[in-house]
Amino acid sequence: MSDMLKELKRFAPDYSVLYIEDNTGLRTNVANLLGKFFKNIHTAENGKLGFEMFKKHHPDIIITDINMPEMNGLQMAQKIHDISPSSKIIIMSAHEEKEYLYQAINAGIFRYLNKPAKTDILMQTLYDTILVIQKEEDNMLLQVQLQDIFNYQNNIIIMIKNKIPVLVNHRFLDFFDVESIEDFKEKHADFDALLLEHSDFLYSTKEKSWYNVACADPGKLFHTKIKNHKGENRHLILKTRKIPNKDDHYVLSFDDVTELNLMKLFDKDSASSDLAHQDNEAVTKMMKIVMDNSAEIKVHNFYRGLTITNPAVVVKSEDERTIIKTSYSQLKIVQLVKNTVLTSEIFPTPVLIKAVDNIDFDQQTIAFSKMQFLARSATERKHIRLEPEDDHKLSVFLNGRKFTTDCKVLDISITSAKIQVNALPPGVEAGISLNLAIVLPTGASPLIINTESTLFRIDEHTKNYDLVVLFEVHDQTLDRLTAYMAARQMTLIREFKALELKI
Repeated sequence: MSDMLKELKRFAPDYSVLYIEDNTGLRTNVANLLGKFFKNIHTAENGKLGFEMFKKHHPDIIITDINMPEMNGLQMAQKIHDISPSSKIIIMSAHEEKEYLYQAINAGIFRYLNKPAKTDILMQTLYDTILVIQKEEDNMLLQVQLQDIFNYQNNIIIMIKNKIPVLVNHRFLDFFDVESIEDFKEKHADFDALLLEHSDFLYSTKEKSWYNVACADPGKLFHTKIKNHKGENRHLILKTRKIPNKDDHYVLSFDDVTELNLMKLFDKDSASSDLAHQDNEAVTKMMKIVMDNSAEIKVHNFYRGLTITNPAVVVKSEDERTIIKTSYSQLKIVQLVKNTVLTSEIFPTPVLIKAVDNIDFDQQTIAFSKMQFLARSATERKHIRLEPEDDHKLSVFLNGRKFTTDCKVLDISITSAKIQVNALPPGVEAGISLNLAIVLPTGASPLIINTESTLFRIDEHTKNYDLVVLFEVHDQTLDRLTAYMAARQMTLIREFKALELKI
């Protein structure tokens, strides 16, 4: 009983009560009792005044006597029921004749209590009434939310209240092979443990709960891993939606994308040649998810190493063809340079647009049909790499012997460079040491870099080879190279702005 009263005190302040009783003393005593639980209490001395009070205040719960002057309780209840069929009306009467019971049923009475009602029975009845009202509110809220998020009707949907699942859809029940939400709670008591650990996925740690993270950022998409009733690890994309004007009420939608085979792309140790990187269909389906959720992506192009980035939205994604809308300036740079890269928080890796089908400047859209996930991208570089001036000079040495082939620097940062050679001397392979002599024009006094480097990667092309080398420079050389990179970046920005005006 004490636990019930504590719960009643917690819930009751959110609801209002109308009490109708022609006995002044009894009306005062019961109103005082109700005041210990409810904040909003209205009283009336007969059915006629009670009906007027109902129309004015629209209380959640009505408690009334039957025999009263002007209009009896059953007549008033019938009039209230005609206006608001869902209103919860509690009759308190000394009459036990079946005639009154039948009339009460016809009037839509929620409970019928013998008068005088014992305090504990009245409190239990009020508590039961509030629970029913809450259940009806939750059902109504879920229906409203399902209409708003119609594109999730085939997803796993949970409505959460104070971190407790209160309503779920059939897909949810099928996924966990349970008959009801109560059955689910018995089998999965630890709600935080529902999401399993996976690299770059959302799951609970000692420091934070996945639920709190998701609810703190409604609308954001999260990758999650959940085990279904068959014991299979499923890749689900989670989106949280807050129910307006209801604190601690959220709708969680899980979209199953396991068939795209993307989980391994989040594994940083996976091979860069993974076939999933080449799966155009998987990228297209991911674009569809981005579009359905109105999520923002970013478009990146690289003008001589300078990164040009603008936000974009996916406006169409079907039949392996995707159309995105972005800024006018980004359209111009897409037209000018070859490679375009898309990024999003929901992508496991950046996406490379391999070929642009159409650029529509009137609609500010780009259409393309060939894409792939990238194992790595220039957008993830720690240091910016820029193309140097054409009149720079480069000499490469292996074991003291100079490369006799033509060499040039394709791009350079403060820690690395990509150089191009027409031919590879014997013994050149990843991991060896090369000595570089680079001369970069910087006005009156050129920047000269003499440094030992490590060959990190060799990219073979039809007529030449690209060598990515890593190096360290220090002191004055590092200061001058840093200053050169800053000045070169400003030069390229001005150059790009000038090109924008010509396109």
